[in-house]
Amino acid sequence: MIKVDKKPKRVSLLALPESTGTPVHGLYETLVLLEAVAADESGAPSKLFDVEIVGPERGVFPSACGLPLEIQRSIDEVEQTDIVISASMLLQNQEWVVGRYPETVDWLRRMHAQGTDLCSACAGALLLAETGLLDGLETTTHWAFAPTFRRNFPDIRLRVEEVLIVAGQREEFVMAGAASSWQDLILYLISRHASPSAAHAIGKFLLYQWDTRTQVPFLTFAPPGDHGDAIIREVEGHLPEYFAEPFAVEEMIRRSGLPPSSFKRRFRNATGYSPLQYVQHLRVEEAKQLLEGTDIPIDEISWTVGYEEPAFFRRLFKRVTTMTPGEYRRKFRLPAAAPPEAALARR
Repeated sequence: MIKVDKKPKRVSLLALPESTGTPVHGLYETLVLLEAVAADESGAPSKLFDVEIVGPERGVFPSACGLPLEIQRSIDEVEQTDIVISASMLLQNQEWVVGRYPETVDWLRRMHAQGTDLCSACAGALLLAETGLLDGLETTTHWAFAPTFRRNFPDIRLRVEEVLIVAGQREEFVMAGAASSWQDLILYLISRHASPSAAHAIGKFLLYQWDTRTQVPFLTFAPPGDHGDAIIREVEGHLPEYFAEPFAVEEMIRRSGLPPSSFKRRFRNATGYSPLQYVQHLRVEEAKQLLEGTDIPIDEISWTVGYEEPAFFRRLFKRVTTMTPGEYRRKFRLPAAAPPEAALARR
């Protein structure tokens, strides 16, 4: 049972034209359902949170995916609140445009100055970042928005491998990673501001899984493609032809026409990876595809991507993804696996 002897926390779910409907509605409904699911010691429903959807203007507008979102109060009407959550957004070309919502950014700064916790889910971290309040701190967001985040906010330490990050002197910033990690965010906030038993109750009722430690298994290797080094870009372009070969790094150096030390220095400066790390990531990406879509045994996958020692491949795979190949296959296996011959024919 849950004993509640304090006023409900006020939660403002911030919605913009780029917002997607599912996270906003999901956060709202979770907090509303909590009142029915979590009971006090007498068995009566407990009022733990007052939640509303806020935005630049009152009214109903289509979300980024077309479904309607209703702004119940404009931010000009919200003078105080305990928690603001900037939820997921869908951005054109996955690019954030700084300066689109100056009034909203100013409102976030005012709320923070009054002691409000500022939280985000997925791309919502980009809006929080624009306040400048996260400078020098760590945050996370959807991995697809990492390039635009780093370009626009270089003073923030972005850690896309993390599902949930809490930062600030009073731990007033809580940021969740990609897509459905808004569930991790809301369970954390319920546990912190209501009780762990309340978070457990609603998580069990809604089948939320609060056991994800990292986004790493979901990340796709995406080195920068706009580094401007023509020689390195040319080498990168041909790597898919031979990255699984035993002497892939030596072949990269040969094709570049540069001395080995010069090539390695220029390659790291351009891509952020050593040549060996780059090749290893390409091999792991190929292994992930084979694990997801085929029945090929793990030892054979090891050989296919360039490793004669399956034990070394397993250690490398876990270091890069945080999961063993077997765990990865069980988690991400496609419903109907392609025949091994079809996968091997793609190589």
